Amino acid sequence: MRAVAAYSKRREMVLRNNNEQEELTHRINESMLKDLNVHRNRLAEKIKRARRTLADQQLKLKAIETAKGKTEYSVETKMFKLLKNVGVELSSYHGGSLNGKDIKKVMNNSAHIFDELAVIMKEGKRPNSILSNADVDALCLHFREVFVLWDGAFSLARTVGPMEQDTKTYLRYVLAAVHGNDALGCTVTPKVHMMLKHVAFQMRYIRGGLGDKMEDWVERLHQTGMRLRQRFRTVQNPVIRALAREKANSCLSHPDVIAHTNAVNAGNKHFLSVVKVDNAILTRQKRQRDMGR
Repeated sequence: MRAVAAYSKRREMVLRNNNEQEELTHRINESMLKDLNVHRNRLAEKIKRARRTLADQQLKLKAIETAKGKTEYSVETKMFKLLKNVGVELSSYHGGSLNGKDIKKVMNNSAHIFDELAVIMKEGKRPNSILSNADVDALCLHFREVFVLWDGAFSLARTVGPMEQDTKTYLRYVLAAVHGNDALGCTVTPKVHMMLKHVAFQMRYIRGGLGDKMEDWVERLHQTGMRLRQRFRTVQNPVIRALAREKANSCLSHPDVIAHTNAVNAGNKHFLSVVKVDNAILTRQKRQRDMGR
């Protein structure tokens, strides 16, 4: 009996201690949960305010765009026309920005483009603009120089079998281009980092240089493959589909077929001329049609 009583007493003490420990843990958890709820409510309120601010700003931006419009003589229209004159158009599938081929065209015509942009911006500048004509000229000149520097850096990086002098010249170009990027407030993207930190090493120690490892044909292959997949998408047999695609690709890439296609396209072009018609004749013809009705 005495042993049973001692065991029961110890058991009660253990249970009491466990209950006290659990109650203390529960209180601590409740306190932490209350603090987390307060923090969550604060974050939720901040998010609500941010969303309201974003919605208000979007409405204001939409109102500004609606009021501004795109007239024939607006700065934006003139800029798009200037880019279109050198074959550059904004790609909707590319997020409205310029793709790689368009950037190359801008680089090749950077002197003409940015000189004309300076004229367009100075002509369309608002009376209360904080930029003077000298500031506009300096900014356009800076952009032009950065484009020319990057064009030179890419050209040197693509050199086949570069010599040490080519690598040193590349380093001068890329350092100046990155410095110009920083001055314009552009971010250092992974491609910029690769050009700055790794390309010179690869030009020195990769046999043939990076120019010997270019894969420009891959992009062309992607475009051709996409068209052929679309063309033979209804062929059910995978073997017949693959053979047909390969046969079509072989025909399209044959030099004689390409030359004949170019000749046919050149012969089918229409060279339209503008003929000014007397308005009096048009008016008389319209009057006769109306009387005949």
